[in-house]
Parts: sequence; structure tokens; C-alpha cells
Amino acid sequence: MSKEHWRRNVSLLKPYIPGIAIEDVKRKLGLEEITRLASNENPFGPSPKAVTAMRLALLDSQLYPESSCRALREKLASLFELKPEQFLIGNGADNVISLIGTAYINPGDEIIYCTPTFPAYRTITLLMGGTPIEIPVTKNQTYDLDRILAAITAQTKLIFICNPNNPTGTIVENGLLESFLQRIPPHVIAVLDEAYVEFIEQPGYHTGVDFVKKNYPVIFVRTFSKLYGLAGTRVGYCAANCDLMKPILAVREPFAVNRIAAAGAFSALDDEDYKFTILQENKREMEKLSKELRALGYDVTESHANFLFVDIKGDAVELTNTLMREGVLIRPCIAWGLPQHARITIGTAEQNERLLTALRKIIVPKERERIEKWEKFRLDLR
Repeated sequence: MSKEHWRRNVSLLKPYIPGIAIEDVKRKLGLEEITRLASNENPFGPSPKAVTAMRLALLDSQLYPESSCRALREKLASLFELKPEQFLIGNGADNVISLIGTAYINPGDEIIYCTPTFPAYRTITLLMGGTPIEIPVTKNQTYDLDRILAAITAQTKLIFICNPNNPTGTIVENGLLESFLQRIPPHVIAVLDEAYVEFIEQPGYHTGVDFVKKNYPVIFVRTFSKLYGLAGTRVGYCAANCDLMKPILAVREPFAVNRIAAAGAFSALDDEDYKFTILQENKREMEKLSKELRALGYDVTESHANFLFVDIKGDAVELTNTLMREGVLIRPCIAWGLPQHARITIGTAEQNERLLTALRKIIVPKERERIEKWEKFRLDLR
């Protein structure tokens, strides 16, 4: 069928390309073991409490789930000291972002965000007929709030702020975000994508929860995919004051989250010991991996997430393909227009060592070749 039958804005979209599946790499290269450090998954998996809850929920899988995920909303409300009706549970954070865009974006509305960042903001903006206003991040790889403020017009509807940002892992300095929210005009809503917020370690750092409590025009989005290790079950949520939530609730599918996923998310919130262990492991391994990558000559941006943004000072796609043949998967940032950068998930100690071993195996021959070429060049000059 011809594209003339398509909805007009669909042809503007660039399909989101997720990290390559482990199963595909095994089949393509005939490898038995794959280490995937490309999709920012929790390498330790979900909490045992979440696994037990999901197994029990399977016994009732013939039943439709409670439509609104009431129990999970009530638990989140208690955790954050908000009201259950301020929460919406969706099929992962990307689904929640799509719902927000569907609820708010009209043709001609301007939607502002910085780049590079999570591509879902651009996708839903174009799909709904809005106009994406893309502003480069600062030289420190953080969201440029001053330039965002300067870009606001009467047509601005939403501002997406990914904090910590994906793929850079950077955060807005504490205090700057609240100052920014105080200065945006009343017709603008700020959407804070906080998929990695639990990894921020700064004491007293203000997040979307704090801003909603202060009644700023903020919708914050979070997920169970990263810290809680439930990426495969697809559970995300957003929260705001009740007036901001009304149109989002109106466009939500009636059974957006399956019974098994909701049970896992509910019980994951109960396992504080497991959460603490994951955060400690991530911190320890991030420090070690950052140090080793810098020793190999790469530039590593300070991260507040569970991944590193790495300037490999070469062709990131070539390096990714070479590592793939060694059974290690990382994410090249070419889709963000950054051919020399890669995003590398923090894995277990064993996974990270496997990455470093593969890198050393790749780099040493290349360095030897570079030295040989230089020596030959010097001899030719004599």
C-alpha cells in the first residue's frame, strides 16, 4: 500500500532502535555467552520478593487485572506522601510519555527539550502534529535551562527534561531546576523524565516529588525498569496534581498493565535491602569501570545513573561491532548524532571485567599498529 494512505505525520518518525537482543547475537554469531551492557538493564535482575509475587500472580492470569492498578497507586502515594489519584500506571515509562503527549499536544504546539536525550519526546511530538524545539546540551552535557527559557513562546506547551539525562547520565545542578520552574510562564508544563532518579546520590537533591508537592506545573515520570530490574514486565508511572492528571487518565488504555507486572512492581517497593544492595553495587562498579576506561584513553562523563557516556575518540560503531564478536554488547550513540560516543551500562564485576578484557584485546594491536606506522614514518624522513 502506498504511503499516501498513511497518517501524514507517521512518515516523519524515525523508528526507535533498541539495543540488539541477546538471542539475535547468539544466532548471528554462533556465540554461547553474551554480556549485554547496551540497554541499562539491572544486571542482577528483580528482587526475589518481586519474583515470588509474579509467580503467585500467574495463578490468576485468567483474570483481567484491576484496571487502574489501585494497589500500586496507593503504595506509591504512601511512599511519596501524595494521593493515589495523582498517579497513573502505564506500560513502561515510554508508554506514559506517549500518553502525556496524546493528552496535551495539539497540532502547532511547540515542545522543547535538549539533545541528545531520550528520543520518545521527539516521536510523540511529531506524531501529534507538534513542533519539536531541540536545544543542544551544555558543554558539560547537561540540560541548558537558560536556553530553554529563552526558547519559550506563546505556542510552547510542554518542556521535557530528562534528569538524569539519557544518554549522558548528567543531572541539573540542585536548586537550578526549581529556579527554572519558578520562571516558566503559566501556559507551560514541565515533564520531568526521572527514569534513573533513584541513582542520584546527592543529599537533599530535589526531584519531581518535591515539585509536585509545591504545586509547580510538573508531571514526573518514573519506571520500574532500571533500579527495580523489571524492564521485561513494562511498568512505569507518572504523577502530578489532579488537574494535570485528568487528560492523561482520559487517554489511558483500560488494562495498560498486566496482572503479573503490577504484582512484581508492588512487591519490589517492599524490598529496601535489595534496593540498597543494587545501588551500592552500581556505585562501586561505576567507579572501577570509569577508572579503567579512562586508563584506556577514553573520556568518561561523570554519571548519576547506571550507565556511562564514553567518548572513545574513534568510530563507536566499529568498536561496537568488534566487541559484539567478542560477545559484549554496548550502545553506540550514532543515533544521537555522536559517532565517537558510546553508552555503556554498569554490569556486574564479572561483566565489566569481560568488557575491559575485550577492549584491551582490541586496543593493544591497534596501538602497536599505530606505533609501527609512526616509526616507519620517522625512518622514511631520514
